[in-house]
Amino acid sequence: MPENILGAEKNITEARMLEFGNGKEEYASKESFGNKGSILVGMSSLGIPVPPGFVLNVSVCEDYSKNSRHLPDDVANLLRQGILFIESVTGKVFGGPPPLMVSVRSGAAASMPGSMETLLNVGLSRNTVRSLIARTGNPSFAWDSYRRLIEGFGRIVFSQDPSIYRNLLNSAIDAAGIPEEKELDYMELRELATKYERFFFDESGRPFPEEAYEQLEIAVRSVLDSWISPKAKEFREIQNIKGVRGTAVTIQTMVFGNMDLKSGSGIVFTRNPWIGDKLSVTDFRLEAQGEDLASGSRAGTLGFELGTAFPVVYKKLEGIGKELEDHFRDMQDIEFTVEEGKLYILQSRNGKRSPMAALRIAVDLVEEGLISSNETLRKLGGIDLNSISVQKIRTDKPILAKGDSASSGVAIGKIAFSSEREKSYAPGEAVILVREILISDDLLGIHASAGLLASSGARTSHAAVIARQMSKVCIVNCRELKLDPGGRKCNIGGKEFM
Repeated sequence: MPENILGAEKNITEARMLEFGNGKEEYASKESFGNKGSILVGMSSLGIPVPPGFVLNVSVCEDYSKNSRHLPDDVANLLRQGILFIESVTGKVFGGPPPLMVSVRSGAAASMPGSMETLLNVGLSRNTVRSLIARTGNPSFAWDSYRRLIEGFGRIVFSQDPSIYRNLLNSAIDAAGIPEEKELDYMELRELATKYERFFFDESGRPFPEEAYEQLEIAVRSVLDSWISPKAKEFREIQNIKGVRGTAVTIQTMVFGNMDLKSGSGIVFTRNPWIGDKLSVTDFRLEAQGEDLASGSRAGTLGFELGTAFPVVYKKLEGIGKELEDHFRDMQDIEFTVEEGKLYILQSRNGKRSPMAALRIAVDLVEEGLISSNETLRKLGGIDLNSISVQKIRTDKPILAKGDSASSGVAIGKIAFSSEREKSYAPGEAVILVREILISDDLLGIHASAGLLASSGARTSHAAVIARQMSKVCIVNCRELKLDPGGRKCNIGGKEFM
């Protein structure tokens, strides 16, 4: 990716904060504002429909670490200045009617998918839920967004057991006799949010924070802390990422894929990341927030649902994908949201790909005149070209099950139902990690495994992207896979495995 994504020669990298959106033209280096932040600033300047926001310089993270994990003195003012900018652009009010909610995201100079934290719907509270209902006329959406915020804070900020929130949600789904949470009505979602509040209080000893700026500062600290989390350190060690100063923090206007039947969230690769052909690969889910797909908690439907439900949006997304490919001169991994039929781009980065796809994409990019032959060699650096092969299995045995391929290939090994169980096998022994959901917390297990199999989840989730980057065979959304609650056995297509 070019260092200067706008081709400008500006030296403003020492600014502590940069705003983007509403036609602002800026330049931000990835060393100072992170890969995510610099690209958001650049896309906004290119006229891509990016929700407005602002980015805190990586130097804030450095100062935070040096100051015993206390926010630098200027951060409170920077946050208020940035929020005032978003309020002026959107006409909404942070913590008041009409309510403004923001996402708080990490982003280092090196891409680290799923290894640091994101908090969504920040600024929402029990008081502002009422204003959100009045503005949208959709109480189910408002209470769903609020219960998601409580869970995010409980799990990420206060290290509360995520399985409790998941169990409360599953109990509500079972009691209503419905297949998934998007069919819960507003009364059921309001009751669920109340149960989340109660659990949050019991575990933390304090009520859920109501004041918007208090939520924001807590979220910023949590994102900064995630830079030094075990998961992030493991990722940097495995990927041999060195010399990166820290993480920037991006605060961005929330757009809601869970707002109504004209809304949804998705991820698109502008080329096939498994085999490298020029057909885009899209996962999309109606009435969902982006984290549903990226976290691996929900499967996405293939791109045809997006094309059927929103043909104009689909065509516009394809055009933006081509524009970003031409600009960054590489295959792109794009996160997007459709809110009430309008498309927003939340992130774009060079897409992770298999070795075979890397070779094919590099050759195609040269033929298309996007990169030179020398750049091709650089893109293929570190890939053993002699190891690229096509493997096929011939067998008379019936297929036990099918799923969505997140990373192709052939893998054979013993089953492990957790990363901890995987460690008990002999060094060098081939292991297949089998899970209900693949999550980025399984990083060491993904790294050590020969292959991965999950009963649900999206092929474009962060964990699946990591698996593909590590050239691990990965299948998700395998409906015939049923795991024993005790974590000791599973059933695949009617056959039991231990």
